[in-house]
Amino acid sequence: MRSKKKFLMPSKTARAVCLALIASSFVGHVIAAETEQEDSLQNEEIEEVVVTGSRLQGSAQAVLDERKEQAFVADILGAEQISRTGDSDAASALRRVTGLTLVDGKFIYIRGLGERYSATQLDGMTVPSPDPTRSVLPLDLFPATIIESLSVQKAYSPELPAHFAGGNVNIRIKSIPSETTFRIGGELGTNTKNSDESPWYEGGDDDWHGQDDGLRELPTAFEQAFANDGINSIPNADAVSLFGSLNRDFSAKKDSVDPDVGLNLTFGDRLDLDNGSELGFLAAFAYKNKWHVSDERNVNNLARTSNGVTINEFVDGASTEHNVKLSGMVNLGFNLSDDHQFELNNIMLRDTRDRMRDRLLESTNTINEPDDERRQLDVVYEEREMISHQLKGKHNFPEYMNLGVDWYYSASRAERYAPGGFESFFRVNLEGGQRQERIASDVDTKYYFQDLTDDAENYGVNFSLPIYFDSSSIELKAGADFVEKERSADNIEIAIQTFAIPSLYLQGNDYAQIFSDANLGQPDYSVRLDDQTNGGDKYKAATLIDAYYLMADMELTSSWRFTVGARYEDFRQVSVPFQPHSEFFDVEGAELAALPFMEDEWYPSVAATYVLDSEMQFRFNYSQTAIRPDLRDISSSFYIDPLTEFLVRGSTSLQSAEVQNMDLRWEWYMETGENLSVAIFAKQIDTPIEMVELPSATEGAPQLLTANAEDGELIGVEIEFLKDFSFIGDDFANYFMTGNFTVSDSEVNICSDINPDTSCLFEEQLKQALNTSENVTSVITNNSRRLIGHSEWVVNLQFGWDALSNEHSATLVYNVFGPRVIIPGVNGFEDAQEQSFHSLDFVYTWYPTYDSTMKLKLKNLLDEEKIIEQEGISILKETVGTEVSLQFSTEF
Repeated sequence: MRSKKKFLMPSKTARAVCLALIASSFVGHVIAAETEQEDSLQNEEIEEVVVTGSRLQGSAQAVLDERKEQAFVADILGAEQISRTGDSDAASALRRVTGLTLVDGKFIYIRGLGERYSATQLDGMTVPSPDPTRSVLPLDLFPATIIESLSVQKAYSPELPAHFAGGNVNIRIKSIPSETTFRIGGELGTNTKNSDESPWYEGGDDDWHGQDDGLRELPTAFEQAFANDGINSIPNADAVSLFGSLNRDFSAKKDSVDPDVGLNLTFGDRLDLDNGSELGFLAAFAYKNKWHVSDERNVNNLARTSNGVTINEFVDGASTEHNVKLSGMVNLGFNLSDDHQFELNNIMLRDTRDRMRDRLLESTNTINEPDDERRQLDVVYEEREMISHQLKGKHNFPEYMNLGVDWYYSASRAERYAPGGFESFFRVNLEGGQRQERIASDVDTKYYFQDLTDDAENYGVNFSLPIYFDSSSIELKAGADFVEKERSADNIEIAIQTFAIPSLYLQGNDYAQIFSDANLGQPDYSVRLDDQTNGGDKYKAATLIDAYYLMADMELTSSWRFTVGARYEDFRQVSVPFQPHSEFFDVEGAELAALPFMEDEWYPSVAATYVLDSEMQFRFNYSQTAIRPDLRDISSSFYIDPLTEFLVRGSTSLQSAEVQNMDLRWEWYMETGENLSVAIFAKQIDTPIEMVELPSATEGAPQLLTANAEDGELIGVEIEFLKDFSFIGDDFANYFMTGNFTVSDSEVNICSDINPDTSCLFEEQLKQALNTSENVTSVITNNSRRLIGHSEWVVNLQFGWDALSNEHSATLVYNVFGPRVIIPGVNGFEDAQEQSFHSLDFVYTWYPTYDSTMKLKLKNLLDEEKIIEQEGISILKETVGTEVSLQFSTEF
């Protein structure tokens, strides 16, 4: 364990107060300067002063107008709103939206439904995900610098994919500018936890820009061995040679980390051509290099004894993570006229994660061994990359009754490349409780090599035809949408068996020294390699969707608007497992014939809007949609969930969930820019896709099964508001508060009939996973419980101040969610729940000139920790620390 300096650490509250006082003191000087400036202005002769509203209110008006005019319930965040809260990517920005919570820093839960119940689009088009453990695109990939706005549509409309329940997130990237723009920005930051020394290793020369230089890749000699007779029974000399070709430089030496740095550039222009047309472009580049040091504790196994619940196995210790994010965007636009516009968007996003952990490992077999210490050393390296090319056109034909035609085509590739994953367990000698030179006895080492590539094409066309009558109008819409996605995945696992190595060569201070080239070169050195790659670790998969829709948007009077329509989707999906290191299927006959998953269905939608007056309106939406299994869900192969680090497998008999959605919303948009809305929503889900822990009597990480429950429901209320403080007095007109609250309840019935003489879909899937014919539903602790990932309440609050001179602004941002079920309990154990995380951030912005911005950000002022609890025990605990960063940007 890391040695601790002897000093008193203030409590979380005191620490937060200290940081807040420092920030408020800094802002206080600015306010004082503002007051002096105002007094000076008052001494001059000024006939009239008009306050037009805060910076946030002004920037929010455009997106509020868009939301007001939409036929379906939606929440929209503009670029200025995102900048105001200091959020660096789409994921962190979206947690400010009503009813949304952020999971694992990447995925959004909408209205308490897990990420599988939402969909993500890029400029209205489908793109693949580089994360094999999730069906949706990780939203942390998208830097805020390229985002024009984020739209979260919570009520279904037929032009959207039918995979819909929580909502649809559309990331709208910036288009060509209206004038020449050149902007450059930089960032410098750190984390309060980063002051501690932590374990690290020597990586590759290209790690600084997020690419492996070949150090971690699977050596060619292994590929040749797999192509021949494998590696399990090769001569010792060949085994030693192969082992020597792997990266073994995992020293885990304690070291300090560098500060966080970032850089972004934007350049664009619009040219007026002689024929009246316009040509424009926008190019953007962003780079971020970030470090994070933390303490992590994972409890892998609990047991119930006569003395209560005890821990069977846990790991606890230091973690160092290095993240590099690189993004590039080049967008081209050509406006032939106001009626004919073309756009070509090209985006490259890369997010590289490199993490090392050196932690204490204890279990019921080792906790009473005073002279030994078990250690677990592991490294995870992954490059997530997405490249997307989008071509689209918008056309209006006045000569044909203003017929509108929009078309689009996108080709995208997403890849997760994770070479050289490493995990090692070994003993360390102790004397008097102090660690001595490491003795690497009982070494258990594994290497992992993973590569996943998704290629996707999405193309389609939309038609619209407005028809006007004396006192009403109707817009007819129709369209087609086609998705083709192919996936290729390969996972290789190699174990190093060291029981035959003479103990003389198992001594050293770190892994790199123990398995040095000098030791491997000894004539009596002996090692055994074990290929632990299983059937299905390599697989190929494909998804095809053909969709068509019809819709009518009718404004019957100045008060009533109705929108009705339906979407037809023909969905086909297959995932085929392969034998390890080969091109041969791992299944055959009837089992192979049963792999394709196919369904086709109509999905209706109806919406009504009643406009009471110029400020107030009511909305109602009803729709039927579906949540389909992802490629990972219909495979019996295991993958590691990145949040819990538990093993998860799917069910080959998994079915789609059918969803009925209802929304009722009242909206009040005041002339002052203030607004208030209240919404009631309800969802009825048949055969929802849930997870449950597989019962096991062995130690080690628990295993989870993805399966269909019987039914589920969700009902809730959302409240959103924006209010300034002018009601107190004119001196407070530049202070405002905005926020939203969500209160909801959910229930899922795992198996409606738990009579042992009958069965249900969930029980059949569980029996198949456990390979048993006996009744197994009784192992479920709660046959009825809340939906996985559902929080009963979510709160978002912002308190802001804008200087009257528009040169300064400050925002205090608070976000918290209620506890949510992460792992359903079995064998009498309670459900494991992620605990509330009280996020308090502060952002101060100074505009020294009209074209430049200086921004100070303090994140997680309360120094909260990520915690998952089960039976009152923290089975996952991770320190987060407080982030401090300073940003500067200027426009030329």
